[in-house]
Amino acid sequence: MHHSALNFGKLFFDTYCANLQGATVHDVGAQNVNGSLKDVLPSHLGYVGVDFVAGNGVDIVLEDPYQLPFADESLDVLVCSSCFEHSQFFWLVFLEMLRVLKPQGVLYLNVPSNGSVHRYPV
Repeated sequence: MHHSALNFGKLFFDTYCANLQGATVHDVGAQNVNGSLKDVLPSHLGYVGVDFVAGNGVDIVLEDPYQLPFADESLDVLVCSSCFEHSQFFWLVFLEMLRVLKPQGVLYLNVPSNGSVHRYPV
């Protein structure tokens, strides 16, 4: 994860999650390859890492990368950083995020918009 993505993630947490006592952040695309939003997560928030592959920082491995295993309108905070550029059908992931987010929930989405398409680990 680029250094600027971590800075923007921290700014999101500081701005929108400072008063969310006991909330849990669900991180879509959580595998920590070179940094994670978990690194800048405030201590008063819980964390669940979600990804379609097992790895460092992943608590839940998805069976289908386009289906989140959470009930409709059940999550308070959903974050996704430096992930959409790795998804062939990123709009399906976005629609799933909206499905599981509570009406008053908050979503943080950071997507690089400059450069070539790239995948990890290929």
